[in-house]
Amino acid sequence: MAKTNQISTTATAESLGREYLRALQAKDKAAILAILAGDFELVVPCTLSGVNDNRSATWRGLTGENGADINLDKTFEKIEPICYPDLEFTSGANPDIAFAEGMGDMRMATNRHYRNIYVFRFDSEAGKLKRIREYVNPITWAISMGVQLPEVEPL
Repeated sequence: MAKTNQISTTATAESLGREYLRALQAKDKAAILAILAGDFELVVPCTLSGVNDNRSATWRGLTGENGADINLDKTFEKIEPICYPDLEFTSGANPDIAFAEGMGDMRMATNRHYRNIYVFRFDSEAGKLKRIREYVNPITWAISMGVQLPEVEPL
């Protein structure tokens, strides 16, 4: 039997994550939507309360291509430019999982500077991004977005 050198046409989570962040920085909505699964989910568990449960998250996420489409429009309006200058990517043992971490260096439409540390987890299935988890420092996020921090009782 002859041995064949087949090249997989299924993209890995790392290659999809790289393309997602490249297209996000370029504000290329068509390129982003092209790599998202139909049941795509973006989860940003940014909690200002200090409680790590999904109920207290500032933004729990969106699902599906329509949700992503609407979110991208809002993001592109609010942030100019979107820049992740030095991201470090790590592939999981499973090629359907990858991570990226690094600093985001952006400017809001209000002209407020926004620098925050980001950690992304990319999950793929059948060559498309199925889920992205985007982690940020919630205090830095709130200050940059002009969101009032909650008052808390000392322990």
